[in-house]
Amino acid sequence: MRNKEAVTISKKKPRGCSSCKKKNVEITELPPVDEMEDIYVPSPEDVKLAYEELYNKNLEPHKEFINKVYSFLFNENFDFNCRSCVNAQTIKLKNHIIHTLKLKI
Repeated sequence: MRNKEAVTISKKKPRGCSSCKKKNVEITELPPVDEMEDIYVPSPEDVKLAYEELYNKNLEPHKEFINKVYSFLFNENFDFNCRSCVNAQTIKLKNHIIHTLKLKI
C-alpha cells in the first residue's frame, strides 16, 4: 500500500513574472510631448503585420517593430520574457485588430 504523504506531493507550476500580478495604475495627467521628437504612428496594416510577426519562428529581428507598435497602442512595452504576459498581450493586440480596427486576421 502507498504512503499517503508520497501521493500528496505534487509539482508546482511555474508562476508568471511579478509584473503580471500588479494592478493597473490610473494615469491622471499625460507627460509633456517634445515637439522635436519623431512620433511613430502605426497604420492599421502595421498593426496587423506586428501581430502576424508574433507567430514568426525567427522572432528576434521583429521584436523592435512589435514593441514599437504595441507601445504606441497601449502605452506599455511588450514583455517577451514572460510567457503569460506574451499570451495576454497577444490576445489584447488581436482584440484591438478585430474590434477597434475592424480587420480580419
